[in-house]
Amino acid sequence: MTVIVWAPGDLIVASNEGVDVRLAGVELTSDAPVHHGAKPGERGVRIGLEANRNLETQHRDLAYLEAFEAWDAEQKLHGKGKAGSPPPMPGQVVLSAVKPVITDNHDTDYRCVGGQWAGTGTDWDGSWTFVPEPPAGVKHLTIEFTVNGDLTGKSCRVQLD
Repeated sequence: MTVIVWAPGDLIVASNEGVDVRLAGVELTSDAPVHHGAKPGERGVRIGLEANRNLETQHRDLAYLEAFEAWDAEQKLHGKGKAGSPPPMPGQVVLSAVKPVITDNHDTDYRCVGGQWAGTGTDWDGSWTFVPEPPAGVKHLTIEFTVNGDLTGKSCRVQLD
């Protein structure tokens, strides 16, 4: 179990392209994505992120729907595969640039092994998964956040039980 000891009061940890992004959760997990460098069964840390819905996200949703409908029409007109890839979901564009950096009181090297952003029903949600699981004796994790590699100045501390 994890307990957030300190964090921004509104949990906003980053802002990207006019969209505020908040911390949605920190969990220790056993399903780190193997295809991205984790070993089968390796446990890790998953950091959840969520966009703060606002007028900007509404505009992006509308632009995405219009682009998707145009792509779909092109695909129907010229056949599957001829229209190229569908447009990226707006949550993917915004959230994929926001990345956590994890440190602890044992100087563990946490490696990012996967991320997931946006999808049907989770349009503005995302997460990053890191390995290894915090080793025995680690009392807390400090999580800082970057946007396109630049620190946001926001962080949180999570106590481990």
